[in-house]
Amino acid sequence: MRTFSASHPLTASPAQAWALLSDVCRWPQWLPTVRRVEQLAGTTLAPGARYKIWQPQLAPAVWVVTEVQPGRSFSWESRSPGVKVLAEHVLSGTAPEGPSVLLRISFSGLLSGLVARLYGGLTQQYLVREAQALNAALRAAGRPGTG
Repeated sequence: MRTFSASHPLTASPAQAWALLSDVCRWPQWLPTVRRVEQLAGTTLAPGARYKIWQPQLAPAVWVVTEVQPGRSFSWESRSPGVKVLAEHVLSGTAPEGPSVLLRISFSGLLSGLVARLYGGLTQQYLVREAQALNAALRAAGRPGTG
């Protein structure tokens, strides 16, 4: 299994971050690495909910929610022939510096090594940009007259 991750401190509470992060259909409004999100099944972020996501430089992918810990984390996976991709989104309020977000993507399966070599750099860039964009969106939402 090949794993990539990024973390970033947050300028808002974990509850505020969860409200933004868990509203997946609104990601294109604040997340530059996501162009479009379509909810395919389910009405809330819950196990079994399915989303189709369009990202620059990547083929559209269907993600199925596998686990949700409300207010704290969610995981989902996407599958294609020879590869399973697991993405984890974790909020923490226990760091001495304050709240933070951890984003992690793991590739597994027969073709995971090849996919990780081909897309690992882009995956790492996207994770860093997504963690930073979450914090920027939270800062913008906290400013009077902006959110």
